[in-house]
Amino acid sequence: MMYTNPVWPKDFPDPFVIEWRKRFYAYATETPPYRFQVLESPDLVHWTHRGTAFTPPWAQEHYWAPEVVAYRNRLYFLYSALNPQTRKHDIAIAVGDHPVGPFQQSALLVRGDDNRVGVIDATIWFEAKVPYLIYSEEDPRRIVMRRMKDDLLGVEEEKVELVRPDRDWERGVTEAPTLIKRGRRYHLIYSAGWFQSNKQDASYCVAHAVAPKLTGPYVKTGQILTGDGKEVYGPGHQCYLKLRSGEEWLLYHGWDAQNEPRYGSNPLGRTLRLDRLEWSEDRPRVIVPSVTPLPAPRIVR
Repeated sequence: MMYTNPVWPKDFPDPFVIEWRKRFYAYATETPPYRFQVLESPDLVHWTHRGTAFTPPWAQEHYWAPEVVAYRNRLYFLYSALNPQTRKHDIAIAVGDHPVGPFQQSALLVRGDDNRVGVIDATIWFEAKVPYLIYSEEDPRRIVMRRMKDDLLGVEEEKVELVRPDRDWERGVTEAPTLIKRGRRYHLIYSAGWFQSNKQDASYCVAHAVAPKLTGPYVKTGQILTGDGKEVYGPGHQCYLKLRSGEEWLLYHGWDAQNEPRYGSNPLGRTLRLDRLEWSEDRPRVIVPSVTPLPAPRIVR
């Protein structure tokens, strides 16, 4: 079977995908009229929209960057939203039993009170069965990590900084952390740059840093996924999947070449795409967003 990007040709920003009971479920930042939207697929290529997975009862806007993790026979729905009292972004978690919902709000994990704008883009990493919350602070920007409580409904210990924007091409942004462990090395995949702009300023991309231990220090090696300047702009906010077949894939959003890569100009928004992740020694190979037919992911049940 072959596939051609985008695999979902409608707005589906900040995607995250899980495999659950031989099906794949993709979650995304809100796109009206949907709140946290969810897709379902048997193969990562053919997708069916399943509506809204969850609407937070405590917030009315900025439903951003959901992730779902299976833990102790339940599903934990991690996200950020705008606190109506503080007008800052907080990170929260809900719990459910099926990927399309319903989910029940359970806890506010991190409040954005000590940051000028808030906190976003959270992910959970398990190290020897101990959960850690990794997320992005907005202003000033940096990616940090905190140990979580065993039930995932709170955080403990002080923050540890993993990376902050210190490269010109990052445009002051480091966000959307994804952690991968290969051997004894920790690989931090993250997004940088402006998620929307005009074509001449399009800078959103996926980058890589590596460390000898979970807490760092993380050494940046550069960009691993960038727009081609012709057909795809601003690829980013990646999700990593390692399939049972052994194949590794990145799913991400990107703008096509219609008009400018920003809302109000491009008619499709940020569409869902995927490309194979391969490695050269201890670094991911640079990916050019594909737009022609390629072999589809090999699914082993």
